[in-house]
Amino acid sequence: MFPVVDRYVLFEWLKIFSLVLGAMFGLQLIVEVQDSFTDLLFYDAELGQIVFYYLVLSPSFLRLCLPAAILVSILYALGLLHRNNEFLAFRTAGMSVSRITRTLWFAGLGLSVGLWYLNASLIPWSVESSRKLMDTLEWNRTAETVGSEKVGLVYNLAFDNRKENRMWFINRFSEYKQMGFGVTLSLMDEERHEIRRISAETGYFSEYDGHWIFLEGRDSQYAAEDGELVRTLPFDKLETEDINDDPNLMLLFGERPKDLSFLELKAITDNFSMDENPKVLDYRLRIQALMAGAASCLIVTGLAIPFAVSGVRVNPAVGVSKSIALFFGYYIMTSVLNSLGKQQVLSPEIAAWAPNVFMILLTYVLVRRVR
Repeated sequence: MFPVVDRYVLFEWLKIFSLVLGAMFGLQLIVEVQDSFTDLLFYDAELGQIVFYYLVLSPSFLRLCLPAAILVSILYALGLLHRNNEFLAFRTAGMSVSRITRTLWFAGLGLSVGLWYLNASLIPWSVESSRKLMDTLEWNRTAETVGSEKVGLVYNLAFDNRKENRMWFINRFSEYKQMGFGVTLSLMDEERHEIRRISAETGYFSEYDGHWIFLEGRDSQYAAEDGELVRTLPFDKLETEDINDDPNLMLLFGERPKDLSFLELKAITDNFSMDENPKVLDYRLRIQALMAGAASCLIVTGLAIPFAVSGVRVNPAVGVSKSIALFFGYYIMTSVLNSLGKQQVLSPEIAAWAPNVFMILLTYVLVRRVR
């Protein structure tokens, strides 16, 4: 299906790309093993659980490995063609640089699309499943030593659901038992005046029923005009069919955006706006950064090809060093614009995508200058 030149260039690059990706993947795995293997042993993880943990976690390494492996492999593969005078033979035959390297461009585009898909499907599953397994092992180990009441506790959990005008405060929430202790829920009108307060010793979200159930507490009503107590009733058990706030979503707001998966970030941004909760800005920035990061495969392809081709005229190391410098410059620019996005100087979309647009334009100029 492909001409001989296309097949040859593609296969020469694929051989090196596979080796570089495997090496980087292995280094990532070694670092992770050094970081977490001791914890897994301490939590009494079985051999099967340890193997399963690293198998589940490994797809998340691709986010960092793919762009770097593409850059290194293209620089090395094209440099090898130059050293063997094969690139010169192609040019003598009347082929342009774009014609010779078009399979690499298609490969970079395909890997960008693939990384986009992985960021939206496999990698979120990898991050969430590996974290859940580690947390479960830790909780089970802790439950054996200190008791289940003290396992997986999150203290002072506060959550303001402005969309539904509900404000939560939970003294202690057990992720292990999925139950809150010392629960206070304030229900407000459209003007944010408290009209009802539920205080309970314990409460939990019933996934089967789809609402909260409170145990041992009081249900109080207040006048919206002056906040005076109208009536208060004790209860042993109170089911609230209209209160369906997901405690897992509450807990996500306490996590750093970079520790959450794409699907968890999307759950936050889909359910809340910046007007309802200012913290949503950080999660919008992160999700836009993940989406824009998928284009890095195509960008590093565009950086590697012109410098690998032009640098060889004087010294191959010159082109390599320039492309690597631009590669790091791309990430520095991304970090700077991300900071401007957090300060609301730029919108999350512009902060995430502007570096990609700039690098694509720069790549176009560099490729046009190559002769």
